[in-house]
Amino acid sequence: MEELLGLEDGGELLEVARTRWDDWCVGDERLLVVGGFDQLRAWLRHADYDAIDDVLLALAELAALDGGNDNVAAGVLAKCLLPGACQLAARLQRRQRCQPFHDHQPVGGLRSAGAVDELVASQLWIEVRTVRWRRIRRVAANVLLDTRAAVLLELGDHFQVERRDRSWARTMVIGEQDAFEAAAETSSRIAGTTAPDASEADTTARSEVTELLAWAGTSEVITPSEETLLAAVLQAAAEVETRNVRRGCGGLLSNEVSRRVAAQMGVSESTVRRRTSRTVQALAAAAPKFTEVLSDAC
Repeated sequence: MEELLGLEDGGELLEVARTRWDDWCVGDERLLVVGGFDQLRAWLRHADYDAIDDVLLALAELAALDGGNDNVAAGVLAKCLLPGACQLAARLQRRQRCQPFHDHQPVGGLRSAGAVDELVASQLWIEVRTVRWRRIRRVAANVLLDTRAAVLLELGDHFQVERRDRSWARTMVIGEQDAFEAAAETSSRIAGTTAPDASEADTTARSEVTELLAWAGTSEVITPSEETLLAAVLQAAAEVETRNVRRGCGGLLSNEVSRRVAAQMGVSESTVRRRTSRTVQALAAAAPKFTEVLSDAC
C-alpha cells in the first residue's frame, strides 16, 4: 500500500517531508516531540495515546484542504496511519472470502485483494485531505472508521448502501438477509416501543433505522465515526445467534459482538461497548425530536 500512495521509504514525497519538518514545528509546537520526520514512526510506537493524537491532529490541520492544504503533510499523516489501513484491507479481504459482499452497484473487478488495497489506499488519501480537524479528536480512529465506511459502500455492503442510497439498496434479490433484519428489534427499542414480528415489519424497520441514522448524522446527534461503529455492531449482531442481552441495547453489547467489532476496528472490547452504549443513548434521547420531525413531514 505504500507504493500505491507513493509513501515508500526513500520516495520523493517523504524526502520533501524531511526538509519541511522544521518549518512545520515552527508553526505548530505540537510537532516538537521529535527532532525530525525520521524519528516520528519510532516515537509513535511508544508514546502516550493523547500525545500521539495531538501530533496527528497537527498533521491533519496541515493536510486538510481547509487547513494548511499541504499534500506533503497529508502523506506524512497517511504514513502514520498505514498500519491500521493495511489491517483494514486485510480484514475486508478475509470478510470477502468468508462472506461475499452483496453488490447492488456492480463494479466489475473489485473482488481481488489488490483492488481492495487500491480502494483502501485511495480512500485513506481522501480522508487525510478532508479530515474535520476543527471538530474531532482521536484522529486515527476517526479517519480509519470513515475510510472503512466509504470502502464498504464502494464494495456494495448493504448497510452502507442503504444509508447512502436507498433506491440502489432496495434493488436486490427478494429474501436477501442483511444487518437490518437484526436491527428491527433494536430500532424499536431505540424508539421506546415493543418490536413487531420481524417478518411483518422488515421493510418498516429498515426504513426507520436508515431515516433515524441519517437524521442523527445531519443533526449532529452522533458523529460519522459513531454511525460507522454502530453499523459494524449491527452487522456483527446479525451474525451472532446467541446474544447476551443482560447488558441491554438488544444484545448489541454482548461479549461476542464486542469481540468481533473490536477485532475489526483495532480497539478494545470495552471501547466498543462504551461507544455503542453512548451512541444508542444519544439516539434514544433524540428519538422524540426525530418523531416530531417525521410528524411535521407528514
